[in-house]
Amino acid sequence: MTGRCFSLPSHQRFGLVAALCASVLLGCSDPSSTGSDAGVEMDAGDRTDAGDQNPTGDAGVADGGGSSDAGASLKNSCLGPASANVANARLPAGYCAWTWATISDPRGLIVAPNGDVLVVERSAGRVTALYDSNGDGVSDSSERATLVEVSGLNHGITLHDGFLYASSATRVLRWPFATGMRAALSGQQEVVTGIPAGGHVTRTIIFDAEGRLYVSVGSAANVDSNSTRARIRRFTAAQVQAGNVAFTDGEVFADGLRNEAGLRFDSQGRLWGVENGRDNLNRADLGGDIHTDNPAEELNLFAEAGRFYGYPYCFSEFLLPAGVGMGPKTQWADPGFMNDGTHSDAWCRDVNNVVPPMLAMPAHVAPLDIIFYDGASFPPEVVNDAFVSFHGSWNRQPAQGYEVARVVFENGLPVRYEPFFEFDGTSDTAAGWPHRPVGLGVGPNGELFVSSDASGQIIAIGYQR
Repeated sequence: MTGRCFSLPSHQRFGLVAALCASVLLGCSDPSSTGSDAGVEMDAGDRTDAGDQNPTGDAGVADGGGSSDAGASLKNSCLGPASANVANARLPAGYCAWTWATISDPRGLIVAPNGDVLVVERSAGRVTALYDSNGDGVSDSSERATLVEVSGLNHGITLHDGFLYASSATRVLRWPFATGMRAALSGQQEVVTGIPAGGHVTRTIIFDAEGRLYVSVGSAANVDSNSTRARIRRFTAAQVQAGNVAFTDGEVFADGLRNEAGLRFDSQGRLWGVENGRDNLNRADLGGDIHTDNPAEELNLFAEAGRFYGYPYCFSEFLLPAGVGMGPKTQWADPGFMNDGTHSDAWCRDVNNVVPPMLAMPAHVAPLDIIFYDGASFPPEVVNDAFVSFHGSWNRQPAQGYEVARVVFENGLPVRYEPFFEFDGTSDTAAGWPHRPVGLGVGPNGELFVSSDASGQIIAIGYQR
């Protein structure tokens, strides 16, 4: 099997980085050739009637969504039966993928310390615990338990300090929880209330090592008139403990984020996020209709509280026409604001005004989650790299997304992304590939769990040793 290696692209094309990718993938090809991808809605399945992004685990230096004993002896994590193998999947050499569980509309997930996978079933408003008690490599219909069922739960989930947390479009809830619980939880409490409804309706939630809660809210429309909604708010440990906190009482931790669907802390305690850019971008002086390859989806680093990241006044370039483009991550004024007397290209490029992304990813792939691999199975060079779920977009032809990508880090910074789990076929992805990746987690054997809402599956990706 072969894979495509994507480097940081120039303003005219993707760079090929065969030498760097050869140790991970069997082969490389021009990413402008055959796709393995497909499309999304108001971003990645996040219209007003549905949820969008991220699970997220208990954070700080802590959670990567699961495991981890990366320093221990390496394990074989290809543990699923051959009958469960995912059809038409392309993976790097040595990896395998199988259907670990089948449930309804799975979105965010978190791996509990005992290995149970807790997942939000959006259409049911339910959090379900999945487990493999007989060790056959899958979680069948008898190996699951409903933990909570509350109308409106749609995506966000995490564990922190003896509680299970989950979110709806308008609030964050919690229930007392101990590792290993596999029965209905009681004692529901409201933690954050009054979150604005509508628009992008998922509410990504994550804790840092100090017990502060971060809640991400996306835009109300494709392009809002200002950034007052599209932000990450942070709540103190005292506010969280007290509960019933008004959303507007949270600190504006990061501003100007159209839909920061995925949030995760790395091993250094730094918070990263993946952002879904606007649709239908058209700017006459840059080539008119440039939406096919712009704006870039973003990988952002939140190194400092209170900074502004551009939306809705600015967008990040991914690939503009030759002679016009200035390269990926370049900031440009959004056409709706470029003549307002303030938000010019120069204003957008002033780092005192706008923090640019750390990595530009293709337009409309709709990244919904990010996780830093800390398991004890994948090759050592993968540890501390990130995996990002690309849910896929409706706003591009040919379609793009529908895969999981690996983001390679060097010296603590992202340098490129590479396809990792994708469609091994030549037909349009939407027709031949049912999977739309959403949530990510690392299991006790080092496997990577991926929820796919479109196909109703929890997919496990392992490495054969």
